[in-house]
This record gives sequence, structure tokens and C-alpha cells, in this order.
Amino acid sequence: METNIHRHSLIFPGILFTSCSALAFEIFLTRFFSISQQYHFAFLVVSIALLGYGASGSFLSIFSRILKLKIEKFLFITSLFFCASILFSYILVNQLPFDFFELNWNKSKIFYILLYYFLLNIPFFFAGLIISFAISRISSEVTKIYFSDLTGAGIGSLLILLIFMPRGDRGAILIIFSFAILSNLFFALRWNKKGLFAIPVFLFLTAVSLFIYSPPWLAVKISPYKALPLALKYPGARHLLIKWDSISRIDVIDSPVVRFAPGMSLIYLERIPTQLGISIDGGELNAITEFRNKIEKSEFIDYLPTSLAYKLSPKNKILLINPKGGLEILVALKNGARNIVCLESTPLIIKLLKNEYKEFSGYLYDRENIRVHSTFTRSFIKSTKDKYDLITICQTDVLGASSTGWQGIAENYLFTVESFKELISLLTEEGILNITSYLIPPPRGEIRLVNLIVQAFEELGIKNISQHIVIFRSWGTITYLIKKDEFTYQELSKIKDFCKSRMFDLVFYHGIKPEELNQFNKFKEPVYYNLIKELFEPKKRKTLEKSYLFDIKPTYDDNPFFFNFFKFSKIKSTYLSFGKKWPPLLQGGYLLLIILIQAILIGFIMIILPVILKRRNKSITQNKSRKLRWIVFFYFALLGITYMFIEITFIQKLILFLGHPSYSMSAVIFSFLLSSGFGSYFSRKILPVFDRTNMKKFLIILIILGGLSIFQFYLSDIIFKLFSGSNLPIKFIISFLFIFPLGFLMGIPFPSGIRILSSREESLIPWAWAVNSFSSVINSVNAQFIALLLGYSSVIVFAGIGYIIAGFILFLSFGYFSNHRNKSHTHNVFNL
Repeated sequence: METNIHRHSLIFPGILFTSCSALAFEIFLTRFFSISQQYHFAFLVVSIALLGYGASGSFLSIFSRILKLKIEKFLFITSLFFCASILFSYILVNQLPFDFFELNWNKSKIFYILLYYFLLNIPFFFAGLIISFAISRISSEVTKIYFSDLTGAGIGSLLILLIFMPRGDRGAILIIFSFAILSNLFFALRWNKKGLFAIPVFLFLTAVSLFIYSPPWLAVKISPYKALPLALKYPGARHLLIKWDSISRIDVIDSPVVRFAPGMSLIYLERIPTQLGISIDGGELNAITEFRNKIEKSEFIDYLPTSLAYKLSPKNKILLINPKGGLEILVALKNGARNIVCLESTPLIIKLLKNEYKEFSGYLYDRENIRVHSTFTRSFIKSTKDKYDLITICQTDVLGASSTGWQGIAENYLFTVESFKELISLLTEEGILNITSYLIPPPRGEIRLVNLIVQAFEELGIKNISQHIVIFRSWGTITYLIKKDEFTYQELSKIKDFCKSRMFDLVFYHGIKPEELNQFNKFKEPVYYNLIKELFEPKKRKTLEKSYLFDIKPTYDDNPFFFNFFKFSKIKSTYLSFGKKWPPLLQGGYLLLIILIQAILIGFIMIILPVILKRRNKSITQNKSRKLRWIVFFYFALLGITYMFIEITFIQKLILFLGHPSYSMSAVIFSFLLSSGFGSYFSRKILPVFDRTNMKKFLIILIILGGLSIFQFYLSDIIFKLFSGSNLPIKFIISFLFIFPLGFLMGIPFPSGIRILSSREESLIPWAWAVNSFSSVINSVNAQFIALLLGYSSVIVFAGIGYIIAGFILFLSFGYFSNHRNKSHTHNVFNL
């Protein structure tokens, strides 16, 4: 151990910038997956990062001779590899010929996920080496190292909110690369070798040059199956504009495929106005419709399914949810709406309509009777006290992609029972909730949505539910009209006339006659009616939920996976229904299961196996040592399970509060890192020694921790609702303050367990580190898998129980540890 601490002052900022760039890169990867693929895969990114950190610990445990190297030499060279690996791992992964969508026809592509794990964990491996080595060599300053590590990680988790602003994806990765170079610069200054300073300077100048030049190979490669690349393949298509902010990429295009008039009647044969496409993160293609204040030239609007609702309800106050390019605003204006409130979750779209395309769109957001809020829908509806005559959930995708692909594992907090209860409560007595979505056979989402609406009405205590719902369809869309009061005879007559005059097919209303079904756009049988009518009788609904090929049960905030329709119990039937093809099964939970299996495999190979092989070489065969290893295994494995279960659950929980996965991941990681760091720092003062009395105190702490994790999960609904109307900075502060007590306690168990081993059986510390890392890697994925099956409440309950079991394992094994006093006083890299 080196004790000349003043010589190492430059190491601490080096570690700070290492952690900063590593955490920024971790969160950057969620944006990378959002744009390049179909989903942010936050749980996968967390698993990959932990794999790198865990593998670094196993590496140092096996090759312990490395610890004898000069500290300045090792840190400089390793940080150089760290810098290079950030840039090159991103470039290599970005060029991989892999797309999750291709799994539908090429099963061999599943092994590319292993390549993701291997390539993307390399930067985290080197970051872990830097931090672990520093702790090993100057362990007397572990608090300063840990503080630098956590401070850097906290800065990095917030840095991601800014780095996309200057030059988008190309600039973001270079900014992260530059922060990594700063770590190398401080380690070069620490080594103080002649000419060494030139290396980080050269790297920095390279980064600046790349930032200015902005080469195309730095841009995120978007899946060719997403909406933007598909639209640009059409003859004459043009790419007009790209804009970035911290949560989205917006592309404006001119393409023949952009013809956004969802479900427009086939009897309308005239041209619709010129439209420009708007793509969000390379997918979800919407459109800006040329308006220029000439409402009389918008006749096509009368032939859209969403126009019907305006002919039934008063037009005093209208709420439009995510109008995107503004088509539904035009529908409202055409139908005489007096006051229009728009909720738009993508701020860049508002800026486009207020600036670059304000004239093209008819100055929509400059009108006195139109107010727009840049906010997450659930935050607004939780905080507003206004009532609306009509609420429209706007169709957002030209190609209807939001109902297909990998959305099965994507959270959707708009289509949950709680959300619909809130929306229905915002309606006036005569108010209507208006929803149009694409028909995506076989019937799944269409049936689940009706089931969800029925459940919401039941929980609101509303009777005769079938008389509150009318459903009709066009050639490609299905429209739901949900009224707070019952539909009257006069309203039903207007609905029938509207549908008949536009060749729309009635699907359901209370008392519908068989001859009214399947008239214009014919199926072999009225399949949607046959399924939907079963949902209004509780016994038949339960039978249908159980027997139907797909999962159509209502979704709640606890399991907000509206588009996850597959049942594990129906895997054989699903396989047969898709023509004996297994790739479609790789959506939703099936994909998660495969990722989990691969995480277990690669985690075992890179973390657990090396430690096992090393211990075999030491020929530790004593029966008592084996039992002690199992005790250590279960305790530290449980700590990995519980920490990841809580972190992943709170990342999802805060998406509902903060409004976006990037915000949530930044806030949660920052809060848990900082609070756990404080807990770890004060753990030695809370538990100075481990005698019988302090072991009882430790058990009590773990019991409290288990109970607090469950209590805070349910308390979060109340706290977050109180501050749902606050601005984003206030929400970040509330999130941090809410998480801090839990995170503080979560920082105590791991270093305390390591201290127990260091004083009694130091040789087992590498085993403890490896087990904890392995458990963390697989359970970041496992948490999402359990949530998909049972809900996040089950995940948090398992976490709480896990802490309590861990406490009893350690407490009941205390006497066993007492008989294994550590006879070796040699230093170990994991002795914190």
C-alpha cells in the first residue's frame, strides 16, 4: 500500500472523469438503442455495464501480480484503453449487421446479442480496472476515491441531458470521449513522464476535429425496418431537417409515403393537402399538414373517423393528447371547437410548428383558442382540475408501427386502467373520449383496449358499461367512442348515419343487430364483435381471458406493457398459429427470456468461472470452507438481486413521474449512487465492529431496509401525484430526496459484508465480489422479466424479502464466521 497521499492528488480527478464518462456512455447507450432499434433496453444496458465492472474485479483477482505494477503507469495505460474502447466499441456495434426485427426470419441473429454484451462491456471493464486498482494501491484514501467515483458518476448521469444539444449523436459520443480523455490527462500528469502529456492532447485535438467535421460514420445507424429509412426509400423522397434534444431526434422529410389521414373513408377520392413527414427517433412517422389558414380546403377531414365525436358532444373545451404534426388540431378547428388544449410530449415538435414550419402549418400554436403544453400526459391529467367535452388520444404513426415489433417490452403508461380512470374523470357529464388506432390482425390490442375500458368503468363504479361504448372501423382503423354518460338514441342514430354515409362498419354498440355488422369492409365473420361482446359479462370475460390465444387482460401502471400479448402457457398454440414459425415468439417476454439466458451464460464465463478456476488451483477442499463459500454466495447474490430489482423498478416508476426513460435513468442512477455512497461511507461508523450486539443491529437495519423498499414503492404514488404538476428541475429534486433514505441504507450491506470477510476469511472476498457482480448482471434483466409476468410490485416485494433473508443468513452464520478468524493480513483489492 502506498502512503504518500499528496503524490496521488491527481488520481482523484482522473477517477472522477473516468466515472463521469462511463456513466454518460451507459445512458447514451439507451438513446443509441432507442434510435437504432425499437426500444431503449435500459435493463440490458445496465446489465452490460455491470458485466464490465464485474469482469474487471475477477480479472484483478486472478492476475493479482498486476497490483505490483507502478500505479501511475497502470492508470495511464488503462485509461488510454478506456478512451479508445468508448469510441471503437460504439463504432463497431453501430456497424453490426444486426437488427432485432430480423429475428422474425433469421434465428441465427439471436447470437448477435452476445456480441453486444462483449463489445459494449469493454469500456466498463477498463473503467472498473482503473477504480479497483486505485482502491487497491491507495486503500487508505478509499473514501476520496469512492467520493470521486460517485461524484463523477453523478455528473455523468446528468451530463447526458446536455450532450445531444450541440451536434446530436455524433457530438454526444465525442463529448463522452473527451471526458474520458480528461481522465487520461490527469493520469499523465500524475506519471509526469517527458512527452506523455502529448498523447491526451493529441486525442483531444482528434476529438475536436471529429466534432467539427462530424463524419457520417459517427451517426447512429438506424434500423432499415424503422419508419424513417423506409419512407426515404421511396422515389423522390427528401430529407429536409434533423433536430436533437436530450430525449428525442426529430427528422422532417418529404416522401410519397407520407399520406397521414388515418382511416379516411374510401369514398373520398380527392387529393389531400400536401404533408411533410415527422419522424421521432427514426420511427413513429407523423405528418405536418399544409394548412395556411384555409379551413375550407380541408374537406377530407369530414371523412376521417375522428370527426364523428364532434357531431355528438359539445365543442366548448377539447383536449388533444399528442397531436404531433397537428392533424387532430385541424379536425377540431374544422368542426368548430372553441377552446383547444394540446398535450405534446415531444418538445421539438412544438418548436418546429412555432418556428420553421409555422407558416406551412397555418400558425396553429399562435392562435388564441389553442394552448399547447410540453408535458407528459399523465403528469398533466393528474394535476389539472379542468373538465373537457372531448378528449382525443391522437393516432401518431403513419405506418402503424406503434402496435407491432418490439413494443411488447416497452412501457406505455397512457394505456393502463389508472390512466383511463383519470381520463374518464376529466370528462364532462356529456363528454366523450375518442380513440382511433390501426387494425393489427390477429385481434389482440383492439380486444385488450375494450377490456381495459370496461375495467376502468367498473372501478369507477359506473353501471351498464356496454351503453357507454361505441366502436366502429374503417378499412384499416378502429375507433372507440367512450362516453361518461350513456349514449342516447339520438346519438346512436347520428353514429349510424355517419358510418353508413362513409362506408364505416359498426363493430359494437349496446343492442346492435347482426345485420348491422360487417357490411362494407368485410371479414369472413364479425370477429371483433364476437370477441368484444364477451367482455361485458364478468364470467364470459374471465373465460375469454383464460382461453384466448393472446393475453388480453387489462394493464395497470404496475405492469404497463400494453403491447405484450403473448402467453407462455400458449407457446405451442402460438407457434402453430403463426404457421409453425418461432421467430414471432421473440417479442415481449420471449425475447427477455433469451436475453436473460445469454446474460447468465456470459456473466458466468466472464465473472464466476475465473474465480472458481483460481480457487481450485489453491486446492481449498475443507468441508467448512465449502459451507462458508455457500453462505457468502447466498448473501452477496441476494444483495445483487435486491439492489438491481429496486433500481430497475424505480427507473420504471420514475418514467411515469419524469416523463421519459432518459430523465428517469439519469435521476435514479444519480440518486442511488450518491445516497448509497453516503451509506457506504457511514457504514463503518454505524457498525464499527461486528460482535453479537452489532450483528443484531445489522439484522435490524436489513429488516428495516426490506420493509422500507416496499413501503416507499407504494408511497411513491402519493408523493409523485402531489408534485405531478411541477417543472422538471423540481421533479428531479423530489426524486432525489425521495430515493435518498432508501439508497443510504442500501449502501450499508455490501461494504459491511466485505469488512466481515476481510477480518475473518479474506480469501473469500474475490468470491463475494464475483457472486455479487454476476447476480447484478443477470438480475437487471430478470427484474424486467418478472415485471412483465407479475408486475413491478412483485419485483419490489421480492427485493424487500431478499434483504430480510440476507440479514438472517448473516446473523445466523455469525458464530460460523467467528470460528474463521482471518490469519492473513495481506492486502486485497476488494477490501473496502
